[in-house]
Amino acid sequence: MLAVQYRQFGGPDVLQLIDVPDPEPGPGEVRVTLHAASVIPADWKLRAGHLKQLFSISFPKIPGRDGAGVVSKLGPGVDYVAVGTRVGVIARHIEPGTYAQSIVRDRASIVPLPGNVGFEEGAALMHAGVCAWICLVETARLRPRMRIVVQGGAGAIGGLAVQLAHHLGAHVAATCRADNVDYVRSLGADEVVAYDRDDFAASLREYDVVLDLIGGEVHARSYVTLKRGGHMVCLIAAPFENQAQKFDVRVTTPRIHDGHYAMDAVVDLAARGVLRPQISSRMALAEAAEAHRRLEARAVTRGRIVLEIPPAGSAA
Repeated sequence: MLAVQYRQFGGPDVLQLIDVPDPEPGPGEVRVTLHAASVIPADWKLRAGHLKQLFSISFPKIPGRDGAGVVSKLGPGVDYVAVGTRVGVIARHIEPGTYAQSIVRDRASIVPLPGNVGFEEGAALMHAGVCAWICLVETARLRPRMRIVVQGGAGAIGGLAVQLAHHLGAHVAATCRADNVDYVRSLGADEVVAYDRDDFAASLREYDVVLDLIGGEVHARSYVTLKRGGHMVCLIAAPFENQAQKFDVRVTTPRIHDGHYAMDAVVDLAARGVLRPQISSRMALAEAAEAHRRLEARAVTRGRIVLEIPPAGSAA
């Protein structure tokens, strides 16, 4: 099969498209023939060596946190899924990833895709949707009439968070670049502030929750938007100083897990049309290095880049 690998940490050029043996499922496992994989910021950070203190990976490494495809082979004892089932998959960073024509997964790391979600949309949905769900439902416990600010509302996680918060009945404010204001409003935001044009800290006040997907200076300026006792939920981005005590708020960095109940919840929301995965661009598997360059250069501001994976026997 074709797969993208790297054998050492480095720049995008360490990514190589090569031919490797098809993986074989063991007891309780299945092989999934992948049709699409998403490219997430952690992919390039891991490849560059920035996350080696967090994840102990083995070389050669196939990157890719999530994807979508069809179950093509069952290992011994598998009775939880049939060959031909369309599924979304999640792989941990320390495992062989989704930039490949096939991957071996187990019951806990696949979920059937609903008929209204294509492979590319499924790839864009899985990890980003689980992150948004864990942050808003499991961590912030967002409820109707609560007020939330989503910092980075045009991104893959931010865009799904805006949709989810709107569905949960919250008042949703979001920040984004000026050229993304109408786009973010179309996702369900009640207020949108262009952070490259206006000062969100001057207009957004007394919010219950801030979802900080940016960190750094944006994190520091976000405290004043929270009411006393409010909750800042942060995913790992730029480093920040925790000032919870100074502003009398809570700061939580949730652990992003791959619990099947979270995957099921996200896919159910997509099946009902609540969550619409956002795709910034579609690229060939052979263009994985260019996809990493774009992410590293912060040139992707809407949704996910999705890699289209060619069928076996075709040109990459």
